[in-house]
Amino acid sequence: MKYFKLSSLPKPKFTKPYIYANREMFKSLPVVAKGGPGRSVNIEAVIGVRPDVVFLNSLDQSEAEQLQAKLRIPVVALTYGLPSFELDKFYASVRVAGEVLSRQKRAEEVVRYTDSLIKQLKKGAGKNAYIGGVSFKGFHGIDSTSADFIPFNLTGIANVADGTGKKGQIFVNKEFIIAKDPKLIFIDGNGLAIVKKDFADNRQFYSMLSAFKSGEVYTVLPDTSYFVNPEIMLANAFVMAKAAYPAEYKKLDVVKKADEIIAFYNGKPLYKALAADSTEYGRLKLAGLELVFEHAK
Repeated sequence: MKYFKLSSLPKPKFTKPYIYANREMFKSLPVVAKGGPGRSVNIEAVIGVRPDVVFLNSLDQSEAEQLQAKLRIPVVALTYGLPSFELDKFYASVRVAGEVLSRQKRAEEVVRYTDSLIKQLKKGAGKNAYIGGVSFKGFHGIDSTSADFIPFNLTGIANVADGTGKKGQIFVNKEFIIAKDPKLIFIDGNGLAIVKKDFADNRQFYSMLSAFKSGEVYTVLPDTSYFVNPEIMLANAFVMAKAAYPAEYKKLDVVKKADEIIAFYNGKPLYKALAADSTEYGRLKLAGLELVFEHAK
C-alpha cells in the first residue's frame, strides 16, 4: 500500500462540476455578477445579454419579483433549500426549470436517477460520524461542520453535530469534537489544506481522536462551492456508506461510482479533474508524527 505525505496534495480551488464540463463555453460568456451569497446583480449587464429568462437561486419570492421589475425580464426562483439541502425542493426546482426550458423529459430523468441513487444507499446501525472542513463563504478547517447533513441522513450515519439542534453549516470548538469523539471523520477536500496546517500545530488534539488513531478518517470531494453541488454530495454519500458499512459495499469502486454520477448530471466524467483541484477519495492515517494519505481502493 502506498502512502503520501499531505504536503504533496493540491491546494483547493472552487470546484463546480458544471464549470469543468463547459469550460470552453464559459470562457466566451460575459460576466454579469460576482458569485457567492449577498452579491448584487449588474442589471445593465444582464439586460445587455438579452436573456429570455433569468433563474435566481432564492427562497424569497419578493427578491425574484424585485429583480424582475428592474430587468423587465421573467425571473424564475429556484432553490435547493436553506440552510441545508432538501431533496423535495431540489426535485421541485428541477421540474420548474424543465418546464420553463421545455426540457421536461430531462428533468424527470434527473429526478428518477437521483431517486435511484438514494435507493441504492443502504441504511443501517452505522458508526457515529463527523464531517469537517466544510466550506462556507470560503474554506475552513476541522471546526467547520454541517448539521442535518444529507449524505449522513441518506446512509443512516449518526451525525454528532445534530446534537447542536442546528441545521446547515456551523462552527464547533475542538472541545466539542473531543467530547463527541466520532468513530468516523470525513474531511471535505476544500478544507484539507487547513486541516493539514492545523495538524502540524496541534498534533495533540488530533492524537486524542479515535478516528485518527484507528485510521478512520476519509477525504471526500468538496460538495459545496457557491452552494451544494448535488452530484458531488451524492457521490460522497457512497464513500461515506462504504466507510460505515464496509462489508455491504466491499465491491464498490467509489471513483467509478463518482464518475458515473458526475457524468449523468454533467455529460462527462470529471472525477480526475475535480480531484486534481481539491483532493482524491482516500484515507488519512497517523504515522508517528506524520499524517499520511492513502488512496481509496
